[in-house]
Amino acid sequence: MRADIQILVVGDQVNSDKFLTIPHCLLGFDRDLTARILEINFRKHIDLVVFDLHPQMIPIDLAVLLDRLRETSCRLVAIDGLLQFRSKLDLIFLPSFLFVPPSDLQEGAPIIYGWDCFFLNIQEKPLDWKTGPKVLALTGGGDVSTLGKTWPILLDKKLPLNSELCWITGPFAKMPDLPQAPRIQIKNHKDPASLGPFMSASNYAVTVFGVSFFELLYLGIPTVVFSPYKSKDQLELKEISKLGLALVAENEIEATELLLELMNDESLARRLSLRSRAILSNSGANRLCLELANLN
Repeated sequence: MRADIQILVVGDQVNSDKFLTIPHCLLGFDRDLTARILEINFRKHIDLVVFDLHPQMIPIDLAVLLDRLRETSCRLVAIDGLLQFRSKLDLIFLPSFLFVPPSDLQEGAPIIYGWDCFFLNIQEKPLDWKTGPKVLALTGGGDVSTLGKTWPILLDKKLPLNSELCWITGPFAKMPDLPQAPRIQIKNHKDPASLGPFMSASNYAVTVFGVSFFELLYLGIPTVVFSPYKSKDQLELKEISKLGLALVAENEIEATELLLELMNDESLARRLSLRSRAILSNSGANRLCLELANLN
């Protein structure tokens, strides 16, 4: 089945090079999203709209827009949100393996989630894991808990002498404080175009909980993970630990100790690699396309 797709991107200073092969429109924050979508639908009837909206960017008149679109038999799908509009939607797709319904969740669209629902921005293919000295450290795009101030020094102090630490500084993070005379080899990379090559080149990883963690699981990199946001990710991390997909720490100090344990236990590292690759073997994009095709 052939589909005519148009992407509507809301934001300022968006790099449109990523969309060169697909018809797209850039809409500034000051523009009326509802009016723009209704205008497009008026000129050429839309069969399906997929909404991926930041919670703080939901139009105040979104309910009106959804009702107007439904009047034209347009199918409506939400990605990772809009639960409060469930009664007006045809599908809610969550890129998550765990979903705890809020107490006020209303009836309406099916809610799809699972290990095959992740959108992973990575081109590399999983390879059979091998032991080695290369360690990757990820603290998120902004390093909101300022791990860069102390963690590189701690890792340098604790890891084996032959270790090669690859520290990634996110696009919104400050440069890390590296030891002046490091014991181990440390290389800092500021906002690389892709994390995939760094992940594939690593033997082990330590990371804060987020999308990059699941990309590491997909590639089968034995990983230690923790959340710097206290109890925010507690349920997810508890399930990850239960499934034996990664070692879960409370903070960067425990993460360093668990990383050292992992590097000294080849059997444990291999088990983590095999389990994580098995559970994340299917693409979220493929699952979404299947669900869209099955919409009545």
